[in-house]
Amino acid sequence: MAAAEESNVVPFKAKPKRGSREGLSEAAVTGLNLDEAGSAEVVLIAELNIDPAYQRDLRHDLVNKIAKEYDIVKAGPILVSHRADGSLWVVDGQHRLAGAAQAGETEMFAHVVHGLTQSQEAELRLARNERRSDTIAEKWRSRLVMGDPKAEAITELVHQHGTEINLTPVTTSGINAIATLELIWDIDSTGVWLGRVLRVLEDAYISPDTSSVADTRIDPTNASSAQLKAICWFLGQHIDSRETAYEDFVSRLREFGVEDVRRKAVSHKAANGGSLWLNTYRAMVEIYNFRRQEKSKLKWKTIGSISQLGGQGTSTKVWQRGDSDK
Repeated sequence: MAAAEESNVVPFKAKPKRGSREGLSEAAVTGLNLDEAGSAEVVLIAELNIDPAYQRDLRHDLVNKIAKEYDIVKAGPILVSHRADGSLWVVDGQHRLAGAAQAGETEMFAHVVHGLTQSQEAELRLARNERRSDTIAEKWRSRLVMGDPKAEAITELVHQHGTEINLTPVTTSGINAIATLELIWDIDSTGVWLGRVLRVLEDAYISPDTSSVADTRIDPTNASSAQLKAICWFLGQHIDSRETAYEDFVSRLREFGVEDVRRKAVSHKAANGGSLWLNTYRAMVEIYNFRRQEKSKLKWKTIGSISQLGGQGTSTKVWQRGDSDK
């Protein structure tokens, strides 16, 4: 379809199978008046498209389960957007669509909504799926398509620091800790605090000198959720209070490297308990204190709330949500 080609979207086309049932009864939806909200229709599976720009990743185990137990009545209507060019795009129900196609169906019941833009489709899909287990990355993808200002601002700030937010988690590049990026952004809602944390990563772990211990880019290892939170907390507790200089902190991170910080954090967690990010902070204090005189050593500051960092009084519990490496 022309619209799909212009936007470089490669639609998923469900192929009907031989021997599938034909001609679902129009009487099943007769008398259902949706007014301006749309219309209840029977649609051909072969004419339905999936927009990967805002849809969640397809779970094949779920598709297989739906196909094995497929019942058109229990499946209920899917939500479909009828775009201006006449094409049909699934907003909610792609797993039921794939399951129906795999079960040999050629038609489905659908609630068809007219006149939505792609961004409105993304917003509607996200709203309808709050009750389900969308991943943070899947929600972020939808937020970008629907033009969420905060998501766009955070994404742009991350780009300015030479890396990107991974819409599909990877281990070699970019940042996977989306919830933590947003958490730090929310301290001031302007990006100042998040920019400070990203700058520490750049100054400590990125170096044009390949002989340096520093890494060559911001990636999921040095920008893990634990690292981001720990750096943020260290800045607030020790740099802003003028207990130590920014350059001294960054130079110690560069000297020891992210892997040494991680090992020390694991040891602290085993000895003291608590979250990984808190013990990563303890590890950063440890490496800062290495070979320093007793009077110059820092003490752990592990009690307080994010409001102490200039936020809006958010409870410390907020530090426990979000990304997996807490």
